[in-house]
Amino acid sequence: MSKEGEGPKNLLEVSQQRFFDEVIGVAEGWKVLVMDDIATRVISSTLTMFDIMDRRVTLVEQLARKRQPFPDMDVIYFITPTEASVKLLCADFASGKKPMYGNVHVILSDELSDDLLELMQATPALLAKIKTLKEIHLEFLCVERSVFQLDMPDSLSKLYGATPDTTYAALIGRKLATVCISLNEYPCIRYQGSSRFAIEIAKVCNSILDEFSKSNSNFWTHGDGEHSDRDRGNLLILDRSYDPLTPLLHEYSYQAMITDLLNIEDGGLVTYKINTGNGEEEKQALLNEADDLWVEHRHNHIAKVITDLKEKMQDMANSAGGKLQKKSGADMNISAMAAAVRDLPEYQQTMTKLSTHVAVSQEAMGVFTKLGLMDFTEVEQTVATGFDEAGTEVKGKALLQLVMETVKNSSVSKDLKIRLLAIYFVSQRNTTSDERKLLCQSAQLTGSEQQTLLNFDRIVLPVAPVKEAAKEAGKSSIFSMFRKTANKPPPTVEGEYTDTRHSGPLKSILEQLLGSELPVDKFPSVGPHPPNAGDGKSVAKSVRKIGTRWKPKAVSQYNGGRSIVFITGGLSFSELKIMYEIMTHNNKEVVAGGTHIVSAPKYLENVASLSSNASRAVSKKGGSSDNV
Repeated sequence: MSKEGEGPKNLLEVSQQRFFDEVIGVAEGWKVLVMDDIATRVISSTLTMFDIMDRRVTLVEQLARKRQPFPDMDVIYFITPTEASVKLLCADFASGKKPMYGNVHVILSDELSDDLLELMQATPALLAKIKTLKEIHLEFLCVERSVFQLDMPDSLSKLYGATPDTTYAALIGRKLATVCISLNEYPCIRYQGSSRFAIEIAKVCNSILDEFSKSNSNFWTHGDGEHSDRDRGNLLILDRSYDPLTPLLHEYSYQAMITDLLNIEDGGLVTYKINTGNGEEEKQALLNEADDLWVEHRHNHIAKVITDLKEKMQDMANSAGGKLQKKSGADMNISAMAAAVRDLPEYQQTMTKLSTHVAVSQEAMGVFTKLGLMDFTEVEQTVATGFDEAGTEVKGKALLQLVMETVKNSSVSKDLKIRLLAIYFVSQRNTTSDERKLLCQSAQLTGSEQQTLLNFDRIVLPVAPVKEAAKEAGKSSIFSMFRKTANKPPPTVEGEYTDTRHSGPLKSILEQLLGSELPVDKFPSVGPHPPNAGDGKSVAKSVRKIGTRWKPKAVSQYNGGRSIVFITGGLSFSELKIMYEIMTHNNKEVVAGGTHIVSAPKYLENVASLSSNASRAVSKKGGSSDNV
């Protein structure tokens, strides 16, 4: 938790400070830090090994591994309060064993159950050495300065699977509450009214915050009457059913594209190749918040990224006194320019980062071109928005024929065909069974591949029957925002990109949340009624656009309270970009989170796992299209 009286900090800074103060700072002098696997992921999402060692930690150890004893040194156990971890802790101080450490400080990421407390109390050697035992309520991973995840990648299958886990929504609520506690927020909680799970997550989260506030007298919150530095915050809880479409689409922004197309791991470690005089060489780079170029460009369109990088290189070439022009001429391509500037000693340090982004962005575009995605993504956008690049409406048989011809193309990979059909089935809710069969036959899908498409029916909210659509407009569900209308979107703005004309509903929802206009009929509240909330009359806004681009502006201080938006079932990179755009455009702080961060390939994997038993049964039938 932030200290009283301090100015607002972002989520990453707050988390770092909590680790320094409440974990590493509990023991003076040199000490050993022991963590279980989950706690290690939590702390490593926020701190580097240098940060930890700089706080007089001489050794970082894994709880489950055999460790060398340091009987004269303090030890900090930062662990999750699970039976497995508590048993391993107690085993270090089992009867008859030589002391492993000196003073013991046990920091738990969440509340310790009575059963596990009794287990610790039954270990006398441990009790004799414990100097600190506390719960810090910190069970999330920082992805970026304003982004978090709960490290729950199986949330879709747990909630929407063939055998749902009835305790899972409550677990999400508990973890989500630790985010609010860390940010000193006791927010007005809003939730997606059409969701089967958002209401339970909201109630559990609110209950945990109630209990924590009552039992911790030093817990202060923004907007509580005594702290007027900023208003009380808002928390909006959605699940993937609010928009099952957006994560499927290919994104042209830098971060989304390389995550979709390249080999990138958690934490931003990306593998790419460069051409050398001796052939291709594989390299790795860490793309994170410490990289200014990454922060500057991650949400920009890939075309803009490459253009900007070339301009930066040209500026460096010009400042080098024209050395490159004299040496190689003015018509150098971006790779040749990168290599040439890299040879200039005075620019080597700057070029290390710049050349990395050149190589990564070019490799992403190389994969994009090799897969033939330029034309393919245009079809995606037409299906998702109902309008082609020129702004002409495409619907009905014309749209069906366009998709059918695309998936018949033998040069298109099977994964891309499944992805496009998923986009079609999700966005065109009135598709008949015969049309589905025809499309699956055209794509030559197997039974298990068809089952993946069928699984989307578990997530997609139902829409009103066609005859009732006009009568129930704006009332049936949040998903009604996707329903096709005859309203032509605005014309393309000159110089802007038409390949990203789809905009999901999150943009409109966040703007309404920040403007205190979010309708309470679709987004009810838990606890106190949110001030100035919408009057309950919701208006479905179109999610279609052609070429609409956000214009960034510099901000020095956020206005009003903090808003947190949380998506159960996975937060996509497109939604991350929207969050940052809305935050900067409105000069209000927004924190985005999810059960996990999901790319399109991972999202399809998650959906495929929803009914494993059904999938196995269908797969025995082979490629028959009768399954859809």
